[in-house]
Amino acid sequence: MHSDVVIEKISIKNFRSHQNLTIESSETNIVLFGENGSGKTNILEAISLFSPGRGMRSAKHDEILNTKVKDNSFEIRMLLKYSHGTVNLHKKFINSEKKESYYLVDDERVNSNELLNYLRIIWITPSMEKVMLQSNTEKRNFFDRLIFNIEQKHLKNQRKLSELLKERLALIQNESQREDWINIVENKIALLTYEVIQDRNRVISLINEKLKSISQSFSSCTIEFKYIKEIKSLLVSKDYFIKEYKNILKSKRFIDAEIGTTSINANKIHISIWKNDNIKLEAKNCSTGEQKLMLIAIIISVAKLIKENDSGKAPIILIDEAMAHLDDRHKEQLLAELKEINSQVWYSGVSKELFSGINNQTVFFEVKNHI
Repeated sequence: MHSDVVIEKISIKNFRSHQNLTIESSETNIVLFGENGSGKTNILEAISLFSPGRGMRSAKHDEILNTKVKDNSFEIRMLLKYSHGTVNLHKKFINSEKKESYYLVDDERVNSNELLNYLRIIWITPSMEKVMLQSNTEKRNFFDRLIFNIEQKHLKNQRKLSELLKERLALIQNESQREDWINIVENKIALLTYEVIQDRNRVISLINEKLKSISQSFSSCTIEFKYIKEIKSLLVSKDYFIKEYKNILKSKRFIDAEIGTTSINANKIHISIWKNDNIKLEAKNCSTGEQKLMLIAIIISVAKLIKENDSGKAPIILIDEAMAHLDDRHKEQLLAELKEINSQVWYSGVSKELFSGINNQTVFFEVKNHI
């Protein structure tokens, strides 16, 4: 059975190592193989830029522009095929003084938030395997991305909250403070902070439930979010939270103005990942192999939840160089899980042999450096 959402065609121009590259296929599995440095990951990265944010490498646009050509821009075009029709997506970056970047959907401009209306993209990369060892900020960013792919409004709320926090900071650092306007901004901050926390808690709970049903071939895990006591103690009700958090913001105006940040906020959080439901063994203390299998379990769980929450449409999944590090049993189980989700999956690897167990809805593309 073919996936409900597939990238039928992608064209890349002046992007990293690729000057001009086009791939066409409606198959469920796309395998990009070739020597190290041939540009396989660059193709996956190009696809990932159609998800809000900086893509799978978190690179700035001027860092991914192909500098070996005279054209001072890059562009990526994708043709998405659904069961009911097609949509053309286009991203362009112009490295001018303004560094212009934009998205088009069927030739109409959209903002990056709106990309989630057309497709969801999640990925597994070698660098992500370190998530178990990373700081709370890096873990939070990792999970927030997964959360907004399941709950779309989480992205909009986060971005709006970030804007309001900057506005509040500018207001309280201004000598001619406007008390009435600061109160309005802090009220909006309190409301959005509550919404962000509630969405996080709800979706993490859903992920944890889904993790329980993941095949025993993978190391399941439990994700725990712990907010600082000043935030956690307010989570009694929405009205209570908003009222008391506004009081906290007001009381912290002087110190926040001095330190240049909001000292008590929704991002003050400690994130733990526990092996299975054992709250005595953290993932960071497990073997590298177990951490890798936990990461795969999390991504599979999220993919299933995306499908359940996005009208049955499965996400596009990008798997960069992961197959080489799995034994035959885990490779077979991963392919079985992905087949059940019915996503279009883009893989990269150095050889075809790594994908010998994949089903027949597969096309192989050998990638070579096109410069």
